[in-house]
Amino acid sequence: MIIVRLLIVVVLITVAALGLTWLLTGNRKYLGYMGRVLRFAIVFGFVAALLFVVERMVLR
Repeated sequence: MIIVRLLIVVVLITVAALGLTWLLTGNRKYLGYMGRVLRFAIVFGFVAALLFVVERMVLR
């Protein structure tokens, strides 16, 4: 569980840094990077949630 929390913090810091970099430079490639990071985080979140649900079902 601590790993998931650390990954959330890393994703938030990465998105904030990419957003700030985009604001300062105006280069749209940073928006693309931010989108990829957010998509990865959402997919990882769904997979982690499914694993937790499966674990609960197996342990009952």
